[in-house]
Order: sequence, then structure tokens, then C-alpha cells
Amino acid sequence: MRRLFLILLLIPMLFACDGGDNGSNLPDLERIKEEGTLRAVTLSRSTSYFDYKGEDMGFEYELALRFAQSLGVELKVVVAKDEPEMIDMLTRKEVDLIAYPVVISNELKEKVAFCSHTFNTTQVLVQQKKKNKFELAKDVVDLIDKEIVVVENSKYHKRLLNLDDEMGGGLQITTVSNEENEESLIEQVSKGEIDYTVADDNIASVNKTYYKNLDISMRISFTQRSAWVVRKKSSDLEEAVNKWFEETNGDYTCKYLFHKYFEQSKLANSKEKPKYINKEKISDFDKLFKKYAKSLDWDWKMLASVAYQESKFNPNAQSWAGAKGLMQLMPGTATKLGGDSTDMMIPEVSVKLATNYLKRVDNIYKYIEDKNERVKFVLASYNAGVGHVRDAMALAEKNGKNPEKWEDVKIFCLLKSKPEFYNDPVVRHGYLRGEEVYKFVEEIMVRYQEYVDVITN
Repeated sequence: MRRLFLILLLIPMLFACDGGDNGSNLPDLERIKEEGTLRAVTLSRSTSYFDYKGEDMGFEYELALRFAQSLGVELKVVVAKDEPEMIDMLTRKEVDLIAYPVVISNELKEKVAFCSHTFNTTQVLVQQKKKNKFELAKDVVDLIDKEIVVVENSKYHKRLLNLDDEMGGGLQITTVSNEENEESLIEQVSKGEIDYTVADDNIASVNKTYYKNLDISMRISFTQRSAWVVRKKSSDLEEAVNKWFEETNGDYTCKYLFHKYFEQSKLANSKEKPKYINKEKISDFDKLFKKYAKSLDWDWKMLASVAYQESKFNPNAQSWAGAKGLMQLMPGTATKLGGDSTDMMIPEVSVKLATNYLKRVDNIYKYIEDKNERVKFVLASYNAGVGHVRDAMALAEKNGKNPEKWEDVKIFCLLKSKPEFYNDPVVRHGYLRGEEVYKFVEEIMVRYQEYVDVITN
């Protein structure tokens, strides 16, 4: 009888402990405000969330950050490998919100709640621009007997198979493994390695800001609606998200961010400037490079090469991402270094802060005894952030390469744009547009050698 009494006593306690996150029975929105944290899951993509020079960026990330700020709470971002994992994390109450455009379907409506603000996407053909516009594929019949490369079993592959069936055959569909993704195939189109691929128009638009020789005007599918997702019982949070999107549509926040990520060119707008003035002078800022390179124990010409790479020696330069000044520091980085973001256009301030940052990064890699080798890791980190470079080093070591040799590590910087690698357990910072990091280091090192060769002073 005593044992039965104890069991009956414990049953209410067990149910009380199963009341949701952290044992809380509060509605989701109230709990989020009480805890002071909004947990959002997304995917690591150039459209949604990525690390740029040590700072979190991405269209979905910036939207989620602004929403969290409107609630007066901090944003905690969790990165999932794919859409099913995001759904699982949400239903298991590991996160509060999916900050990623999930395609709306009747099947998913049974499990989760879609927010009212929708994103419309269409699959488009990605091809190179042609001097003669008549050479462009403008209709699906133009694709008969043309090779189109997509990831096997992807939604693009399925769409092409349906299209081929609708046309009675004729499409030459080539598939690659899921070690590739649509962004790596888009890059191959830009380089002329393949003629055609398919991608969602938002992903194609982002990549077009990097590769100006792309044409993405031809649609090959109907429009699909996507939206952010919350749990079915999170009606209060859903209402807050819907209200916030309605307000931001009115003040152009969404339009501004859309332009920033999907329309604004990520390439320098100005024409290429001379790399140096003459054989005795690289730039008008040589004295600053000489002054501050000493504390870094670098040849001042290396610092000059970094400045040219970043701003073409334009002290008023400002990038699409908000990096400013001669050395193109991000405002957040400048503040962490003790600087004032309002002074970043002052050349000496820019060089001083950049040198301080480079010294900190150099100290992180001080265990790399070869100084010439260490410089390359510092440069890569200046461009991509220390986290991404460490990820590439971990991948190199895992795959039997030397993690302290840049020639080995740079390969894995390039591979971090592929799901197989940025989803690897040793990777902590997700997707990386590794081609940019590779080019950044290569171009600086080549230019430095040029400066050493031509500058006689």
C-alpha cells in the first residue's frame, strides 16, 4: 500500500516536469522574453547565414536579429544541415523559430505553423551571358539536346525530369553527387566549365552579384511560396512574427536587406587603379604602412598589398557589407579593437586598427613556426575570420594533410562551400565562399612579390 501511495504521489510531479522547455509552462513568447533569448535555426548558405570577416551576416540572419531586437531579447542562431533537421529541432523544442524560407506544403501544415509573410521563389536556368542575345536559351525548347547539370535527386533534378516528360524527351540531364550544391555548379557555369544548371531564383540572384557574366532570366518552374516556421502551439510567437513583418514592410527594412544581399554587386564598382605610383613609392600612405608594420614585424610592403586588395588605396571606400576605410574593417571589429567606427575613414586610424587586429590574429597562430607560412593564415583570417580558417585546418588534419601548411589548408577553404565538408562534424562555422579567401591570399602574395621586385626605396 505504501508503494502504491508513493507512485500516485510521483505521477503529478512527473507530469509537472514535462511542461515544455526548461520545465516552463509559459506561452512561448512570454518564455522567450523571460529568458531573454530567441533560439532560431537556419541553414548555412550565402542567402541565409554565413561568417564574413568575423561577423555574422546573411539575409535571414539579419531579419531574425532585427526581430529579436524588437522583442528586446538576444538572438541565438543554431545551424542545421538541411530542412528536415530544422523541422525536427523545432518539434523537439530545441529551437523556437525556423528563420529560413521553408516551402509551404499541406503535409507540413499538419506538423507546424507557417508565418503569414511569404517568400516567392522560382527555379531558373543559369547560363552565361552571350554577346549575341539570340544565342541565349529563352524557352525550354531551346534546351533540347543541351546538357544541364544538377545535383542528383535534388528538387532541380526532379523538375527537369518532369519537364523532360512534358516535352516528350530531348533534355540531356547530367547529375552530380550531393557533394556538390547549386552554388558550386553556378560557379562552374560562370567559369565556362559547364553550360547550364538550375537554381532557385533567390540563390541565383545572390550569385549573380559575384559573377556578372551570368544570365538567370529564364524560368523553368511555377512559383513556390515559402515562409518562416513556428510550432503549431506557438500562436503568440507566430502573431508577433507576423506583426513584425507587417511593420518592416512598411519601413522598407525587408526591401533594404533584399537589395543588400540579392541585388547589390559584391564586386568593386570603381575601375582598376594602378598598384603603385612609381618604383620608389607605392601609395600616398607609405609612411603609415612603414610606421605600423614594424609593430607587426611585417615588411611594410605586405601591409600595403593588403590595403590595395581591400580598398585600392581609397580611404573613403565602403563595401556592400559595411566595411569601411583604407583597410576595410567592419565597424564591430573596429569597436572591439577600441576604435570609434566614426573615425574609420581616417587613414591612420584604419591602418592602426587593422594592424592591431592582424597582431591579435598573428598571436593566435604563433605556434606555426614558419613566419612566411603563418602570414598566409593571418591573411586568410583577415578575409574570412579565424573560425573558418580553423575549420579548414581541422578538415586538413582529418584528411591526412598538414594543418600548418597553407597549400594543404587552402584546398579545404575551397571545399567548405560544399555540403559534404561544411556539414562535417569538425566544422564549427558552416558554409564559406572559399574561392574568395583563396583569391584574397593568392593576389596579396603575388602583389607583394611585385612590390618587392619593383620598389627600390
